[in-house]
Amino acid sequence: MADSMADGFETEAKELQLVLRVALSSLGPGGSLQGVQANASTGVGVLSSASRRLFESLRLRTWHARALVRLAVQPQAEAFGDGGLVAAALASALVQAVRSGSESALDRFRMVRCLEGALDSLRRRMNRDLAVDLGGVGPVRQVRDLDWSDMGSLVALVRAVVAPKAKIGATDQEVDHICRTLVRAFVLAVPHSTLRRSEVSPVTVVGPPAMESYSTSSVVADIPVCREAERMLPLSGPSVVVFNTSLDVDLGRNDGCAGPSQEFGVTVEARSGLQGSGEAAMGFELRLLSRMVAALASENVAAVACQKTIHPFVKQELALRGIVPIERVSLRHIDAVASCCGVDPVSVISEGALRSIRSHVGKLEGIHLRRLCRKTVVSFEPLADAKTQTVVLTAPNEIAMGELAHSCRSAVAVLTSALQSPYVTPGAGFFEMVLSSTVPSQLPSPTDRGRRLERSVLESLAGTLETIAGKLGGGDSGDREASLRRSWEFATRRGLLDLVMSKLAAVEYAVDAACNLSQVDCTLVCQ
Repeated sequence: MADSMADGFETEAKELQLVLRVALSSLGPGGSLQGVQANASTGVGVLSSASRRLFESLRLRTWHARALVRLAVQPQAEAFGDGGLVAAALASALVQAVRSGSESALDRFRMVRCLEGALDSLRRRMNRDLAVDLGGVGPVRQVRDLDWSDMGSLVALVRAVVAPKAKIGATDQEVDHICRTLVRAFVLAVPHSTLRRSEVSPVTVVGPPAMESYSTSSVVADIPVCREAERMLPLSGPSVVVFNTSLDVDLGRNDGCAGPSQEFGVTVEARSGLQGSGEAAMGFELRLLSRMVAALASENVAAVACQKTIHPFVKQELALRGIVPIERVSLRHIDAVASCCGVDPVSVISEGALRSIRSHVGKLEGIHLRRLCRKTVVSFEPLADAKTQTVVLTAPNEIAMGELAHSCRSAVAVLTSALQSPYVTPGAGFFEMVLSSTVPSQLPSPTDRGRRLERSVLESLAGTLETIAGKLGGGDSGDREASLRRSWEFATRRGLLDLVMSKLAAVEYAVDAACNLSQVDCTLVCQ
C-alpha cells in the first residue's frame, strides 16, 4: 500500500510538472504552439497556445492535476477569457513547492497559511496611487484608469491579448488591424442600458488573409439554410418573429395539463392504449403548430428565425404561406436578431403565445444570403442602430483561425470586464514583476524551521511570478530591477496594457487552488 501511494504521488508530481511546462512554454511572444494528443486511439490532436483548449485536451490522469485545472484555469478563462496560462503555471509551481518543502501535515498547514497571508498583503498593496521608481525613467504608476475615449488605450488593451498569438504567422500589421476592428465593433455595440451586454459575434472564414477581417452592424449567422429558404431570399423590409424555442413536436409540452382531446372538445378513442394517447398528443402538437403558422400569416410575417429545429410539416406550411423558415440559429445570434428587430423572442408555443403573437413582430431592413469565400451565411440587417456588431474574422488556414478566434473572444471578454473595472497596468509582464518585487519584503528571517518553510514558499511565489514576467516580456535579464524596466519599455514600445482585475484574478485563483489542494494533501497525510 505504501508503494502504491508513493507511485501515486510520483505520478501526480509528473503531471503537475507537465502542467507547469506546458503553461510556461506557451506564454508570451516567445511562446510556441503546443501539440496535445487528445485521443490516442484516433490520433486526433490539438495545436494551440490557449489555456482552455490545451488543458481541456490534455489527458490528465490524476485527480490532483485535473482539480488544479478546474480550480485555477477554468474560472479564469470563463471570467476573463485570458490569463489561464498564468494561473496554471503559478498554481502548479506553488503546489510543488509546498509538497517538496514539507514533511508533515503541520508543515503544509503552515505554508498554506503563509500563502494566504501573502495574497491578502498583495491585494492591499495594489492601489492606484502606488508608483514604481524605474532607474533612468522615473516614477511610473502601476495602475491607472482606462480612457474609453482614447482609441489607442483600448487597442493596447486588446493587443495584449491578441499579440501573443502572432506566433500563428500573423504580422504586426495584421494584429493591429484585427485589434482595431474588435475595438471599433465593441464600442459601437456598447448598450445604453447597463443591464444589457454588448452583442459582438464573431464569424470565421478560412482562406482570405487576416487583413480582410471587418465588422458590420448586421447580424451574420453561419447556419445551414434549407432549399425553400434559399429560393425565397433575399427579403427587403420584412416583418420577422424570433423564436428561442423549437417549432417542432414536443410530446411533453402539455404534461400535467388537460389532455388535448378535452381542450378541443373532441373524444379520442384509444383502442391500443399508449398508441392512441401518443397519436392524440401528436395530433394536438401539429394542430397547435399549424395554428401558429396561421397566426404568423395573419400578421403578414415574412420570415421566422428559430433557435432550434422546425418540423418538416411546419417548414412546408410556412413556405406555402410565403414565410421564410430559418432554423438552428445559435442562442448568441438569436438574441442579436431579436435586438435588431426591437422585440422579445417567443419563448414558448402555447395558446397564450398565439394570442400575443402581434407583440413579437419586428422589422428588419433586409435578410439575404452572402457568400464568404466557400461559406454561405445569412445576414440580418437592422432598420436602425441596434447596438449589435458582427466581426468577420479571416485567416489563411484552420490552425491560424483556431488561435485567432479564441484570442478575439478573449479580447471581447476582457473589454466586457473593463466596463465593470476600468483599471489597467502596463503589459508585457510588468504587473507580475511588480508583484514579485513586493513579495521579498514579506520574507521572514530563517530563524527556525517553520520560518524557513514560510520563506521557501514565498520565494517560490516570487520566483514563479518573475519567470512568468520574463516570458511575457520576451526575456529574462536575471536582475529584478532591470527586468522591471525592460517590461515597462517593451509594453510602451509595443503598446500593451493589461486589465488589473484579470491579472489579480489569475494570481488569486492560482493561490487559492494551491492552498485548497495542499489542504487536501494535509487531510490525506493525517489519515
